[in-house]
Amino acid sequence: MREKRGEPLPTEEPTPIAVYGDGEVLLTFEVRVPEWTPKEDKIYIRIDGFFYGKHGGVPMEEKAPHIWTVAFMAPANQALRYKYNRNNFGFATDEEFSPDSEDARREIHVGTEPRLIQDEVKKWRWLSEEPPKANISSFRPDRLPERAEPFIIGVSLLDYYQDTFDDFVASTLDRIKEKGFNYVGISYTPSYFTSSEPLTFSHEPINTWSEEQLDLVFSEARKRGLKIMLAAGIETDPRNFDEIEAGLRTRHSDDWYIQLVHEWKASMVRTAETAEKHGVEILVISNQWPFWGDPTDDQKRMLNSLVNDAIQSVRNAYSGKISSDYYAEDEFFDYYKQLDWVGDKWWWALTDKKEASIEEMKIRAENIIDERYEPIYEKYHKPIFLQQLAYSAYDGAAGASQIGTEGPEVAEWFPYNPDWPADFQEQADAYEAVFQAIYDEPIFAGAFAFSYSYWDSYDKSAGIRSKPSEDVWIKWNSIFLEK
Repeated sequence: MREKRGEPLPTEEPTPIAVYGDGEVLLTFEVRVPEWTPKEDKIYIRIDGFFYGKHGGVPMEEKAPHIWTVAFMAPANQALRYKYNRNNFGFATDEEFSPDSEDARREIHVGTEPRLIQDEVKKWRWLSEEPPKANISSFRPDRLPERAEPFIIGVSLLDYYQDTFDDFVASTLDRIKEKGFNYVGISYTPSYFTSSEPLTFSHEPINTWSEEQLDLVFSEARKRGLKIMLAAGIETDPRNFDEIEAGLRTRHSDDWYIQLVHEWKASMVRTAETAEKHGVEILVISNQWPFWGDPTDDQKRMLNSLVNDAIQSVRNAYSGKISSDYYAEDEFFDYYKQLDWVGDKWWWALTDKKEASIEEMKIRAENIIDERYEPIYEKYHKPIFLQQLAYSAYDGAAGASQIGTEGPEVAEWFPYNPDWPADFQEQADAYEAVFQAIYDEPIFAGAFAFSYSYWDSYDKSAGIRSKPSEDVWIKWNSIFLEK
């Protein structure tokens, strides 16, 4: 795609828009975007050789409906390659080229005179004029079982955070409230492994909320009457991920595990204090012990004792509901008994068929309840909290071809893969099947949709925003609120 050539801009007149770059030639970019581009979106230009801010894109200004502009001082007498982007989120939200490629660009030759470059974006990646459609089941139960407390349905924002999301927090919370949800989930990573041997941590935020951003989102959520689930975790520094993860999964000394729980306790208590300060209703604490360090049975007994003591410290700092991140069956770990709810992540396969009905998937979900969740409830007499309920939107995601969500087959930050087509009907049906299976099971305390985006995207992820599956969640939220 080439630019339309315009008249040179008068150099003696001031440019009424922001100017970026440090070259010699003034270029003014003006782009028309599709009228169906969401009104909340911000448009950026990504220019090869010029990385602006933390995420690369240069912000443009909307000079008229659907027309965005920016000025750039470019080096003279050379080619300049660039592309337009929604919301400064990298390849996932680039304008669409054919064939789809992260390397695709527009290109112009910069001379020595100022110029106006006028472009038009015809389509964005993972977005289209017509939203995806699916048939939503009309099933509504005649009654709900008696519960000690109301069943909670919420949506969790993306499980990472970057500062370009700041512009979209308010509009996203508005949407969540407008859709009828009363709870929003926020994932927060206060600590990171920076080395496995010796064991070291960082408490500086990486791809997570700063304290100021947390204060803002809590305040904005409260303004809208939303209740909050805060899910705290300890992650691995992404800058050295593979090496650290490999080291974490090897066996270590008793002192290593003692230090691990000491750091975990400090991190969870700080998060609990933040949750208490803001009146957060639900706190989810990380519990990845089976995956950290391959402990011996004796070390597991020691870990369990240390974790039980640490959870008591969390309780001393926080008065709301406390849940685990997920459930791992292990005869040496009984700390779940100290929690209000046993938390888990529901990503279970519902079928091994390419085409399965809601009823067939519901039967599989009922088997999962009988085989996994009923025994947990009987063991601890604690409600089950599905802090992640997730099915992606590709053909086979309900189980027939279930794969990881971050690989080149389906992730939105890779080129389109026609061998793994989107399937919004399957995603909607999978969620419907699970809700039909759990609605009359009083052992469940609630469920949260995973990875709710800050903008519309018709990608293959488990996120429900702007997809037919969002209507499934809205329907079931209304059903539980009627009780």
